[in-house]
Amino acid sequence: MTAPHPRLEADGLYRRFAGRAVVNDVSVSIGAGEVLCLLGPSGCGKSTTLRILAGVEMPERGTIRVDGAEVFGPRRSIPPEDRSVGLMFQDFALFPHLTILDNVRFGLTALSSADGKREALAALDRVGMVHYADNYPHALSGGEQQRVALARALAPRPAVLLMDEPFSGLDSRLKDSVRAETLAILREARATAIVVTHDAEEAMRMGDRI
Repeated sequence: MTAPHPRLEADGLYRRFAGRAVVNDVSVSIGAGEVLCLLGPSGCGKSTTLRILAGVEMPERGTIRVDGAEVFGPRRSIPPEDRSVGLMFQDFALFPHLTILDNVRFGLTALSSADGKREALAALDRVGMVHYADNYPHALSGGEQQRVALARALAPRPAVLLMDEPFSGLDSRLKDSVRAETLAILREARATAIVVTHDAEEAMRMGDRI
Protein backbone atom coordinates (compact mmCIF):
# COMPACT_ATOMS: atom_id res chain seq x y z
CA MET A 1 0.00 0.00 0.00
CA THR A 2 1.41 3.40 -1.00
CA ALA A 3 1.95 5.84 1.88
CA PRO A 4 -0.08 9.06 1.55
CA HIS A 5 1.71 12.21 0.46
CA PRO A 6 2.40 14.81 3.15
CA ARG A 7 -0.20 17.56 2.98
CA LEU A 8 2.63 20.04 2.43
CA GLU A 9 6.32 19.35 1.84
CA ALA A 10 9.11 21.86 1.20
CA ASP A 11 12.76 21.06 0.54
CA GLY A 12 15.87 23.26 0.52
CA LEU A 13 14.18 26.67 0.69
CA TYR A 14 16.67 29.53 0.47
CA ARG A 15 16.06 33.31 0.58
CA ARG A 16 18.43 36.24 1.06
CA PHE A 17 17.79 39.85 2.00
CA ALA A 18 20.59 42.41 1.53
CA GLY A 19 23.08 39.59 1.01
CA ARG A 20 22.12 37.81 4.24
CA ALA A 21 20.49 34.36 4.20
CA VAL A 22 17.23 34.71 6.14
CA VAL A 23 15.88 31.30 5.11
CA ASN A 24 18.79 28.90 4.68
CA ASP A 25 18.12 25.38 3.34
CA VAL A 26 14.83 25.02 5.24
CA SER A 27 12.76 21.85 4.79
CA VAL A 28 9.25 21.30 6.17
CA SER A 29 6.84 18.36 6.02
CA ILE A 30 3.37 18.19 7.58
CA GLY A 31 0.73 15.48 7.45
CA ALA A 32 -3.04 15.82 7.12
CA GLY A 33 -4.74 17.06 10.29
CA GLU A 34 -1.44 17.95 11.97
CA VAL A 35 -0.57 21.23 13.70
CA LEU A 36 3.11 22.11 13.29
CA CYS A 37 4.67 25.05 15.17
CA LEU A 38 7.66 27.00 13.86
CA LEU A 39 9.31 28.33 17.01
CA GLY A 40 12.11 30.88 17.18
CA PRO A 41 13.06 34.46 18.10
CA SER A 42 12.11 37.49 16.04
CA GLY A 43 14.16 37.85 12.86
CA CYS A 44 15.08 34.18 12.50
CA GLY A 45 13.10 33.71 9.27
CA LYS A 46 9.89 32.07 10.55
CA SER A 47 7.49 34.53 8.95
CA THR A 48 9.51 34.66 5.73
CA THR A 49 9.28 30.86 5.53
CA LEU A 50 5.52 31.09 5.96
CA ARG A 51 5.20 33.72 3.21
CA ILE A 52 7.32 31.54 0.90
CA LEU A 53 5.04 28.55 1.52
CA ALA A 54 1.99 30.73 0.80
CA GLY A 55 3.54 32.05 -2.42
CA VAL A 56 3.62 35.73 -1.48
CA GLU A 57 7.43 35.62 -1.17
CA MET A 58 9.66 33.90 -3.73
CA PRO A 59 12.64 31.79 -2.62
CA GLU A 60 15.83 31.74 -4.66
CA ARG A 61 15.77 27.97 -4.69
CA GLY A 62 13.94 24.98 -3.26
CA THR A 63 10.75 23.06 -3.97
CA ILE A 64 7.26 23.13 -2.45
CA ARG A 65 4.59 20.46 -2.92
CA VAL A 66 0.97 20.49 -1.76
CA ASP A 67 -0.77 17.11 -1.71
CA GLY A 68 2.08 15.75 -3.82
CA ALA A 69 1.74 18.37 -6.59
CA GLU A 70 4.63 20.79 -7.10
CA VAL A 71 3.57 24.41 -6.61
CA PHE A 72 7.10 25.85 -6.65
CA GLY A 73 10.30 24.53 -8.19
CA PRO A 74 13.06 25.35 -10.69
CA ARG A 75 10.60 25.48 -13.60
CA ARG A 76 7.28 26.07 -11.89
CA SER A 77 5.68 28.71 -9.66
CA ILE A 78 1.95 28.50 -8.96
CA PRO A 79 0.34 31.80 -7.84
CA PRO A 80 -0.81 32.02 -4.19
CA GLU A 81 -4.52 31.85 -4.99
CA ASP A 82 -4.07 28.50 -6.77
CA ARG A 83 -1.97 26.71 -4.11
CA SER A 84 -4.81 25.69 -1.76
CA VAL A 85 -2.84 27.33 1.05
CA GLY A 86 -4.50 29.80 3.43
CA LEU A 87 -2.60 32.56 5.24
CA MET A 88 -3.79 34.21 8.45
CA PHE A 89 -1.93 37.42 9.33
CA GLN A 90 -0.89 38.81 12.71
CA ASP A 91 -3.26 41.79 12.46
CA PHE A 92 -6.20 39.70 11.13
CA ALA A 93 -6.37 42.05 8.06
CA LEU A 94 -10.17 42.41 8.15
CA PHE A 95 -11.64 44.96 5.75
CA PRO A 96 -13.25 47.71 7.87
CA HIS A 97 -15.76 48.72 5.17
CA LEU A 98 -17.14 45.19 4.74
CA THR A 99 -19.55 43.33 7.01
CA ILE A 100 -18.32 40.23 8.81
CA LEU A 101 -20.15 38.06 6.28
CA ASP A 102 -18.58 39.87 3.33
CA ASN A 103 -15.13 39.67 4.93
CA VAL A 104 -15.43 35.88 5.12
CA ARG A 105 -16.99 35.66 1.64
CA PHE A 106 -14.18 37.75 0.12
CA GLY A 107 -11.97 34.77 -0.75
CA LEU A 108 -14.79 32.68 -2.22
CA THR A 109 -14.93 34.37 -5.62
CA ALA A 110 -14.87 31.03 -7.46
CA LEU A 111 -18.32 30.25 -6.06
CA SER A 112 -21.67 31.70 -7.04
CA SER A 113 -23.07 34.43 -4.80
CA ALA A 114 -25.49 32.02 -3.13
CA ASP A 115 -22.88 29.28 -2.64
CA GLY A 116 -20.34 31.81 -1.36
CA LYS A 117 -22.82 33.13 1.19
CA ARG A 118 -23.68 29.61 2.33
CA GLU A 119 -20.01 28.64 2.77
CA ALA A 120 -19.23 31.91 4.57
CA LEU A 121 -22.13 31.44 6.99
CA ALA A 122 -21.03 27.84 7.62
CA ALA A 123 -17.49 29.05 8.41
CA LEU A 124 -18.84 31.72 10.78
CA ASP A 125 -21.04 29.13 12.47
CA ARG A 126 -17.99 26.90 12.95
CA VAL A 127 -16.26 29.64 14.97
CA GLY A 128 -19.40 30.73 16.84
CA MET A 129 -19.74 34.08 15.03
CA VAL A 130 -22.70 33.54 12.69
CA HIS A 131 -24.88 35.95 14.71
CA TYR A 132 -22.40 38.76 13.95
CA ALA A 133 -22.64 38.33 10.16
CA ASP A 134 -24.14 41.80 9.58
CA ASN A 135 -21.78 43.62 11.96
CA TYR A 136 -18.60 45.46 10.99
CA PRO A 137 -15.11 44.68 12.36
CA HIS A 138 -14.91 47.83 14.52
CA ALA A 139 -17.85 46.55 16.60
CA LEU A 140 -15.99 43.37 17.60
CA SER A 141 -13.46 42.68 20.33
CA GLY A 142 -9.96 41.50 19.49
CA GLY A 143 -10.89 37.90 20.26
CA GLU A 144 -13.99 38.10 18.08
CA GLN A 145 -12.00 39.60 15.20
CA GLN A 146 -9.53 36.74 15.54
CA ARG A 147 -12.36 34.23 15.17
CA VAL A 148 -13.62 36.00 12.05
CA ALA A 149 -10.12 35.96 10.56
CA LEU A 150 -9.95 32.23 11.26
CA ALA A 151 -13.36 31.70 9.62
CA ARG A 152 -12.20 33.61 6.54
CA ALA A 153 -9.01 31.54 6.32
CA LEU A 154 -10.90 28.24 6.67
CA ALA A 155 -13.85 29.09 4.38
CA PRO A 156 -12.09 28.13 1.10
CA ARG A 157 -11.14 24.78 2.71
CA PRO A 158 -7.38 25.11 2.08
CA ALA A 159 -5.17 22.03 2.16
CA VAL A 160 -2.95 23.86 4.67
CA LEU A 161 -3.59 26.90 6.87
CA LEU A 162 -0.57 29.08 7.69
CA MET A 163 -0.88 31.24 10.82
CA ASP A 164 1.67 34.00 11.44
CA GLU A 165 1.79 34.74 15.20
CA PRO A 166 -2.03 34.81 15.28
CA PHE A 167 -2.31 35.66 18.98
CA SER A 168 0.44 38.27 19.32
CA GLY A 169 -1.96 41.22 19.09
CA LEU A 170 -4.32 39.97 21.80
CA ASP A 171 -4.49 41.17 25.38
CA SER A 172 -2.73 38.72 27.69
CA ARG A 173 -6.04 38.03 29.48
CA LEU A 174 -7.61 36.91 26.20
CA LYS A 175 -4.68 35.05 24.72
CA ASP A 176 -5.06 31.74 26.58
CA SER A 177 -8.79 31.39 25.98
CA VAL A 178 -8.65 32.44 22.31
CA ARG A 179 -5.71 30.11 21.68
CA ALA A 180 -7.61 27.19 23.21
CA GLU A 181 -10.72 28.04 21.17
CA THR A 182 -8.67 28.28 17.97
CA LEU A 183 -7.02 24.91 18.55
CA ALA A 184 -10.42 23.33 19.23
CA ILE A 185 -11.78 24.77 15.96
CA LEU A 186 -8.76 23.50 14.01
CA ARG A 187 -9.19 20.02 15.52
CA GLU A 188 -12.93 19.97 14.83
CA ALA A 189 -12.35 21.05 11.21
CA ARG A 190 -9.52 18.48 10.92
CA ALA A 191 -7.44 21.32 9.53
CA THR A 192 -3.76 21.05 8.72
CA ALA A 193 -1.96 24.10 10.09
CA ILE A 194 1.51 25.60 10.46
CA VAL A 195 1.69 28.15 13.28
CA VAL A 196 4.56 30.63 13.67
CA THR A 197 5.31 31.72 17.23
CA HIS A 198 8.16 33.00 19.40
CA ASP A 199 6.43 31.70 22.56
CA ALA A 200 7.70 28.26 23.62
CA GLU A 201 4.70 27.65 25.91
CA GLU A 202 2.31 28.46 23.06
CA ALA A 203 4.15 26.07 20.75
CA MET A 204 3.94 23.25 23.30
CA ARG A 205 0.22 23.83 23.88
CA MET A 206 -0.72 23.99 20.20
CA GLY A 207 1.68 21.89 18.22
CA ASP A 208 1.70 18.18 17.49
CA ARG A 209 5.32 18.88 16.52
CA ILE A 210 7.67 21.84 16.98
